[in-house]
Amino acid sequence: MTVVYDILKESWYLYLDVAVYMLFGFFIAGLLHVFFKAEKIKTYLGTGRIKPVVLAAFFGIPLPLCSCGVVPVATGLKKQGANSGAALSFMISTPETGVDSIAVSWAMLDPVMTVIRPVAAFITAVSTGIAQNFFGKDSPVAEKIDPKPSGG
Repeated sequence: MTVVYDILKESWYLYLDVAVYMLFGFFIAGLLHVFFKAEKIKTYLGTGRIKPVVLAAFFGIPLPLCSCGVVPVATGLKKQGANSGAALSFMISTPETGVDSIAVSWAMLDPVMTVIRPVAAFITAVSTGIAQNFFGKDSPVAEKIDPKPSGG
């Protein structure tokens, strides 16, 4: 019984640690929803297979979001019309190229690796997003349910 309690306690502490970053991600998603209209996001990130992926990766590079905070932002982009590859590209490039991770790379690795890391993140994000757009399946759109059944 002690093991179960310890697992639940540590899970709760992990949840508390991550909650701040999730709230920051929700805040950024809210800002994107307010300041960027869905038509613009559909125009730049919704149509095409390659261009939206590259734009999403470029858009995600300077944002200071961690891997927890990027999830609500990418979900918001997807709801506003970004295609699956663009959302996936954004989710990969953003946490790998944040200012904080680049500073840690500079401190723990050498300057060459500090430059290579964001470049590799961009290449990985773009290739994964393009692969999703060409080979992946989009999630099915939920059909609207008519509250009044038609018929006799």
